[in-house]
Order: sequence, then structure tokens, then C-alpha cells
Amino acid sequence: MTKSQMIVLRVFEYGFLHAMASRDDPYTLRFPEAAVIYLNRKNDIRKEKPLHISFGSQGSFDYQVKNFVYLKHTVNELDQMGMSILIPFQALRLRRLLERQYPTPTAKRLAAVSPAFSPEEFSRLQDEIRHDIIESIDNNFRAGNLTEDDAGQLLDLTSLLYEHIQNHFYDKQEGDVIDLKPFFPGTIELPNDKYRLQIAELKNEISRYADENARFADENARFADENARFADENARFADEIIRYATENAKFADENARFADENARFADENAQLKARIAELESKQNFH
Repeated sequence: MTKSQMIVLRVFEYGFLHAMASRDDPYTLRFPEAAVIYLNRKNDIRKEKPLHISFGSQGSFDYQVKNFVYLKHTVNELDQMGMSILIPFQALRLRRLLERQYPTPTAKRLAAVSPAFSPEEFSRLQDEIRHDIIESIDNNFRAGNLTEDDAGQLLDLTSLLYEHIQNHFYDKQEGDVIDLKPFFPGTIELPNDKYRLQIAELKNEISRYADENARFADENARFADENARFADENARFADEIIRYATENAKFADENARFADENARFADENAQLKARIAELESKQNFH
């Protein structure tokens, strides 16, 4: 919005940091094609501003930074240059009208040098700019140059700028002398900004819960491994028990068979003993 003697040095610093961050060769720095966009109309701004850089015995170099005076370009020109993101600032074209004075005898004599304020001209230009801005945003959205969120943000920014300028217009109609000051840092806060902050906070919460869930998942996996190990142990013990039960059943069958054999032998022994006793008794009788 205002001129700065340090802007070229700052642009060089931004370019250097960008070149450092994006380099793909440790011995090569590629600076971006930088430009300064002046949102206010300035007549004394040159197309380029040089920064003289000295490399000592290796020589000097003039680093040229282009200047782009935004309000000297129409909405169609900005669209063609891919600068639709700056379209809402077309509302600043109304600033120059607001800073004019109401007609006075002195102002009428100086009208050729300093045009007087005209509410009709202001209203006409206001409607024209509003139409151009909204149409440009809509066209760029339909062409895929802007996302739906981008378009909404630009419309919100347009409304905010118009409200700011319209308030000064009402003051102007009451006869106040208007000296529009730039927005203070943090003044341009769009309705979506607070939702973006809330979304960012919710994303942080979701990320924290995701980390917790991942930790619980790891714990559950560890417990599942332990349970699987215990299950394997139980299965092994069950196999052992079944094997022992099978062995016991086999031994029980053997014992039953031996018991039957013993019982048969006992019966036979008893029969033999009875026969022997019978024979002995007959022998003694004779």
C-alpha cells in the first residue's frame, strides 16, 4: 500500500531463502522472478527497481525487481495474467474518489487539477466494480482456476473491503474529510478464518487421538500375540493331555485284559485244586 526503501532488499532476501530451500544442486542457486505488487495507484513508481550487489574482485551485479501497480490494470487483464486471487482489491479504486473534496469555489477553480468528489460517480463506479469482481470470481471458479473455498474467501474479502469503504462513504456524505488509512495487521479477518482455526484445532485433536489409537492398537497387538502364544501353549498341553488319556485308556484296556486273564487263571487254579483235593480224598479212602 505504501512505498518502502527496503522492499528491494527484502525481496532479494525472500528470493535467496526460496533458492536455498528449492535447490537441487549444492553449487547452484536459482532465484525466482520476483515482483512487488503495489495495491495503491502510484504515478512515481518505475517499472523496475535495482539492487546493486558487489562481489568484490569478481565484479558487481544489478538485481532487478519488477514493480506491478495493481490499480493500473483492469479485471480482464488481471484474469489473463492469472491474478484472480487479487480481484477483490479492485475495490481500492474507490479510494481516490473518496479522497477528493466536495465542490467549493476554490475547488471549482482547481477542478482541472484536482477533480471534486461526486457521490454519483462514486455510486456508479461502485456498482461497476462490484459487478466486475463478482463476475470475475464466478468465471474463474467455473473455469477451474479457483476452488469453491477460494471463491468463497474472495467474496468474503470483497464484502469486507466494500463495507470498509462504504463506511467512509457515509462519513464523506456528512462532510468529513476522508483520509483512508491502510488496514491494520489482523484487521482483515474473514468469516472462514475462525472456522479454519477451529478446523486446524480439530485436526490436531484428531491427530492426537489417532496417535493414542495407534498406541492402543500396538498394545492390543501385543496382547493378541500373548494370547496367541498362550493359546498355542494350551493347545500343546491339550494335545499332551489327549495323548496321556489315550495312553491311559490303552493301559486300562491292557489291565482289564490282564484282569480277565487272571480271573480265568484263578478259576482254572480253583478247579485244579478241587480236582486234586478230590483225588487225594479218594486215595486216602483206599
